[in-house]
Amino acid sequence: MPPHWLRYIPLYLPWLALLGWLASLSWFLTDDAFITFRYARNLLAGHGLVFNPGEYVEGYSNFLWLLELAAIWAVSGIAPEYTAQWLSVAFTAATLAAMLWWLLKLPGLPHRALTIWMALGFLCSSATFATWTSGGGLETRQFTFFILLTVVCLSLYRERTAGLLTASFSLAAAAYTRPEGPLIALVCFAWFPLQRLADAGRPAPNWHQLRQIDWRGLACLSAPCLILIAAYFLFRYAYYGEWLPNTYYAKYVRPWYEMGFIYLWSAALETGLYLLLPLACIGLRQQWHQRRDSAYALTLLLIAFHALYLLRVGGDRFEHRPLDFYWPLLAVPAAQGIACLGAALLPWLRSFAPPLPLLGTQLCILLLFLPILFYANAMQAALSRIAGDYPELTSENAPWLLATPGMTALNAIASELRRQTISRGVARRTWVYQHYPQHYIPQWQPYQAMERGLIPDDALTASGQIGVKFYYLPDLRVIDTAGLTDYAIARNPVLKPNRERRMAVDRDPPPGYLTRRGANFTVYPAAYSIQEALALNRGEFALRVGTDLYLPFDAPSRQWVADRFAGRQWHSRQPYIDRLLTQLQASPPALTAPFAVYLTTTENLLLYLHPAECTAADLQSWFFLHIEPVDPVHLPLNRRQHGFDNLDFTFHRLLSDDQDGGRCITAANLPDYPIAAIRTGQFVDDAKLWEGEIRLNPK
Repeated sequence: MPPHWLRYIPLYLPWLALLGWLASLSWFLTDDAFITFRYARNLLAGHGLVFNPGEYVEGYSNFLWLLELAAIWAVSGIAPEYTAQWLSVAFTAATLAAMLWWLLKLPGLPHRALTIWMALGFLCSSATFATWTSGGGLETRQFTFFILLTVVCLSLYRERTAGLLTASFSLAAAAYTRPEGPLIALVCFAWFPLQRLADAGRPAPNWHQLRQIDWRGLACLSAPCLILIAAYFLFRYAYYGEWLPNTYYAKYVRPWYEMGFIYLWSAALETGLYLLLPLACIGLRQQWHQRRDSAYALTLLLIAFHALYLLRVGGDRFEHRPLDFYWPLLAVPAAQGIACLGAALLPWLRSFAPPLPLLGTQLCILLLFLPILFYANAMQAALSRIAGDYPELTSENAPWLLATPGMTALNAIASELRRQTISRGVARRTWVYQHYPQHYIPQWQPYQAMERGLIPDDALTASGQIGVKFYYLPDLRVIDTAGLTDYAIARNPVLKPNRERRMAVDRDPPPGYLTRRGANFTVYPAAYSIQEALALNRGEFALRVGTDLYLPFDAPSRQWVADRFAGRQWHSRQPYIDRLLTQLQASPPALTAPFAVYLTTTENLLLYLHPAECTAADLQSWFFLHIEPVDPVHLPLNRRQHGFDNLDFTFHRLLSDDQDGGRCITAANLPDYPIAAIRTGQFVDDAKLWEGEIRLNPK
């Protein structure tokens, strides 16, 4: 950086501090990241790039990110759940550095110091960009960095061979990081020869003037990238037998344009794209007129073609994650657009307001920038502070925002779009993904200390959430019922129409598939005592897997357990159940009809006992359980507006099948805080079968 730029550094530091603060508020790990972590674990263990040893299915879509995490783990011994987020932070720092370098070296940039300050302001105040600073353990920010690095190289160094080669390898790295990478590369290849013609002052080529194209430069840009991408596809086909990752087949059912439009329109309102894109076009116009430079056009083309891809697939499960690379690409041209617009407005303002002769260009630009910055980022910043699956901005939680002109109307439209996306599993709020691993990691991480090789080879479980749980249980084979790591489920046809679909969970196992595969084992969170392991919300059996560490599980039968764990210390819950039932049935139930509901104070649970045998309808039903605390402060933030906690649960038989397995018994653990009332019952779909209330402590 030239010495005269040093005096501006203190002006940039507050933006960087703001980004750090926003990133700390959204620091998280996603369950999906642990799928990649398990692949890395199996790779280092010698099993190869597989989720289940021996099953060659590409259930990840971030090849380079996976190899990086595995390499760090192998060299440092630090597991990816501790390094993935910091690796994402490193790529965030690299992204900021690349953007600053672009701004410093870009020729003819007007009001450079102020433009840099505004570009940093756009990027660092974006709650969406800050959310993916830690990346949730995913490869998002790495992909953003490689795209930005490519654009910087093509903008500043497209006349140098080294610059073109760097851009080419960066595009290849992007393709190795995310499946959209080849699309980004093709757009860059198409843009480059047209820009080189503009650099040379020649008109666009026609079929008779192809010699005008800089073929040597195009080869330097495209050849290394295409060779590396082709090598990757050949490796995938040789290793997995498919040209595309299994995640593509699992997630993509058919075009979903209607949801893709809602997703993009919602993102445009919440993240300020409706302001940044027009401003970027103004910046493009100035760069083209001054220098015939269409680098900003490249950024807009990349965004446009990527948006078309999102339009087709229907968006993404994560809130605005695929759009992450938009923000640094748009921050630079949008900041220049404001500078141009401010300079153009200055003469008009002076003629309109003669008492303001001292109004300078930079002050005019600043006065234009501040409200644009507010409208671009305020809504997303306000939403990031609201817990719950369906956050709403109201006069109670965001009065400062809705008091701003126009924001009430924008918020009403955005709220309806948000409701439509989230109801279909699209653009689910980051808050959901923040809290899921925080809850589950402490439950499953203790299994990391268990002795390896205890789980039988023929034990097979099925689950729709395969990240955290089975990363810490690497010896257990898993069927992913969503199809990400399962070949057959990923290709099972989806017959339901688009209006009934849910993003990334449309696939179901084919009829009888789980039975044919032999799914026979269900595990539960770790327990630290045999009493805890055999509690009514755990499995029928428990295996001692370490000092004061137990593995609760369900299995086909007591005989199966005895055969597989011969010589091991295992326990059955049946004697405990028999004693508990004898004690409870001697006292009247808290509720009757049709289930006798018993409230136990010693175990702090509700036990539901039906006198008849279990039927298929019984086992397919749900129980609703609404807990009203004495003090609402005990409720989760997203439930306080409702006044009760929702602890609905599915049916679970508690008696093993080789004794009195026909009886319908299930149970639910109650929270530890003082309870005022319990409302419970049973339902199928939206129809209630029965309900009742138990009053405990008056408020």
